[in-house]
Amino acid sequence: MKIAIIGAGMAGLSAARAIGDRAEVVLFDKSRGVGGRMSTRYAGAYEFDHGAQYFTLSDPDFRAVIEGLDDAARWDSRALYLKRGALEADTGRPRWVGAPRMNRIPKALAQGLDITLGARVARIGGEPGALDLVMEDGTPQGPFDRVICTTPAPQAAALLPSRSPVQGMLASVTMHACFALMVGFPKDGTAFAPAWDTLRVADLPVSWIAVNSAKPGRDHDPVTLVVHAAPDWSDAHAEDDRAAVQATLLDCASALCGVRLDQAPHIALHRWLYAYADEGVGETSLVDPLTGTVLAGDWCVGGRVEGAWQSGRHAAARLFA
Repeated sequence: MKIAIIGAGMAGLSAARAIGDRAEVVLFDKSRGVGGRMSTRYAGAYEFDHGAQYFTLSDPDFRAVIEGLDDAARWDSRALYLKRGALEADTGRPRWVGAPRMNRIPKALAQGLDITLGARVARIGGEPGALDLVMEDGTPQGPFDRVICTTPAPQAAALLPSRSPVQGMLASVTMHACFALMVGFPKDGTAFAPAWDTLRVADLPVSWIAVNSAKPGRDHDPVTLVVHAAPDWSDAHAEDDRAAVQATLLDCASALCGVRLDQAPHIALHRWLYAYADEGVGETSLVDPLTGTVLAGDWCVGGRVEGAWQSGRHAAARLFA
């Protein structure tokens, strides 16, 4: 049995690991590296976890996977929440991160897997049991007995036949954009030293600020910040001029941090077009009856790293049910 997995983020890697040696598995991802939103951005002396900021462990099987890695660490962050003008503790489940950077976890899970990077799939063709992946340049890959697709819901809809019965469910998924602003300070340790490691914010263009360099295993000098824009604000400005978006986020984050971030030596902006979904679809994974393609991703279960892992594992199980 030969299986193709579209996407080498947490859901795709989880599915591949769950399949194990029961079938031949090939993963395809459009990016230059594995991990999806668990990736890390490099810029000279600076590193930024510009997607997923942390994850939690409530599923015992997921906990066993993470605790079995040398690349994960608990982040006992100084966490505050600015709400209605007042600061309060930002409480919740213990936070975990990849160490010394977030992408170490997907890289560890990718070890030994057959992964083709820089490969953008345009559509899924063929018939059940003999499926082809038609790439962006028109070349086919396959045939495959089954396909698992772990792209965001709008991208999955574009890969499947328009007459697929799951198109309506995919169209019902609301996915939000997210702008990620990355700021690197001079390497002197004195430019910025807040009394918090993370600051959650309500009712502003900015919704989250993290001192990325405060995470375990990181170099604490130079100090690096990751600023995430609020979902509704990101949606409303997703296609705006990037310079204007960056200027607004810099102004807002500067006011929150009490320093002029626009004077920092490194500033970069990234847009995640499909950052996360509001709610799940009521199933941990879906099956397209026309092609037999199994659809998985954090969007199935309402987001989060753990949700992506659960969905990928569930998708793999459906292949052998």
